Amino acid sequence: MSLTIDLDAAGIVALERNHAGLLGLCLTLEEIADSIPFDVDSATCRAVTETLGPLLTEAHRLEEQILFPDFDRNAGSCFAAMMIERLKAEHRCDGLACEEMVKTLETLAEVKCPLPPETVRYMLQGFLEGLRRHVSSERLMIETLLAAKAEGRDVFA
Repeated sequence: MSLTIDLDAAGIVALERNHAGLLGLCLTLEEIADSIPFDVDSATCRAVTETLGPLLTEAHRLEEQILFPDFDRNAGSCFAAMMIERLKAEHRCDGLACEEMVKTLETLAEVKCPLPPETVRYMLQGFLEGLRRHVSSERLMIETLLAAKAEGRDVFA
C-alpha cells in the first residue's frame, strides 16, 4: 500500500526542486550531445550517471504519491484518471530509458562506446526532449491544481 499525501507547500517545493534538477540535467545532456564525438568531458558524463537515476526515481515517487492522487481527487473526471495513467506509463518508459542513458554515458566516459556518435547524440536528444515534455506536463498539472484550489473550484469545472 502506498502512502498518499495532499499537495502542500513542502510537496510543491520538493516537486519543483526535482523538476529543476531534471531540467538542469537536460541542459547537461544537451551539452554532452553537442560535444560528441570530439570534446566529450568524461567527468561530466560520470556526474550525470551518478545523479540522473536517483533524481528521476525521486521525482517519479513524489509525483505518484503527492501530485497524482491530489489531482485525481480534485479533478473528479475520467480525463484526469486517463492523464495520470499515461504519465505513470511514461514514468516506466523514462526509467528504462534512463538506465540506457546511464549505461551509454558510462561507456562514453570511458571512451569505449560501441555506438556511432550520431546514434548517441540522437539517444541523448530524444531522452532529454521527452523528459522536458514530461516535466512540462506535470508542471501544468500543478499549476492547474493550485489555481483551482485557490479559486475554490474543481479542477475541470
